[in-house]
Amino acid sequence: MQKIPKKSFSRKEVPIVMSKSHLLKYLLISPNLPVGGFCYSEGMESFLYNKNLTDANSVKELIISELEIGQIRLDARLLLEFFDIFNEINNDKKLKGNLQKLMSLDKWILSSKDSLEIREQQIQMAKSLFDLTKEFGFEYLYENNKKSSWSLAWSWACYCFEITKLEMVENFFYAWSANQLNAALRIIPIGSTKAQLIQRDLLEIISKVSKEIMDKEIDDIYFGNVGLAMAQQNHNDLYTKLFRN
Repeated sequence: MQKIPKKSFSRKEVPIVMSKSHLLKYLLISPNLPVGGFCYSEGMESFLYNKNLTDANSVKELIISELEIGQIRLDARLLLEFFDIFNEINNDKKLKGNLQKLMSLDKWILSSKDSLEIREQQIQMAKSLFDLTKEFGFEYLYENNKKSSWSLAWSWACYCFEITKLEMVENFFYAWSANQLNAALRIIPIGSTKAQLIQRDLLEIISKVSKEIMDKEIDDIYFGNVGLAMAQQNHNDLYTKLFRN
């Protein structure tokens, strides 16, 4: 791995048997990752109350729709921008300018979220992931990380653990879809086996979308899943709730 400036984080000696990249993959793609993802449905609960989610097929269609035209695509593209900035800072290239760009992009992606609940989710999960990477010896010190985006925290973790860019994006999509399926299991009687089959079917789509993201500039990323955005905004009006959004 390339050298890391002392000002970026402090390194603690942590005994790791398996490779760092494999360890992070296991940690990040699990819905049980201790960052609070299980608390959020990202609008899925609202779809259920509006009777737009009734079975495994409707769950699968919703996830595929978000992967293909949803804002998650922009979140994934920002991973690459953050990763490159970390690499340039690590090589002592234009520290001040890169830090400004880092903070600007982070604030931009966070402010683009359609609801307060989604922004709060991003901030909470990012802080938890920063805390987790700190336990592995990588403390994020570039700026005040109390209000950072999930994309920034994810990219930081992948950079520190030497995950490749393509794997970073693929794992990001996989983890998001796994969390959505985990939420679906708790509100719709689809069964664990069916959920696993859906996750299997999503692998090809995740691979295709990830490669598309890798080949596009930020300005070329489109998204328009208005239905999910409205569901996220309407969640606060539900009479009873299992999830925080």
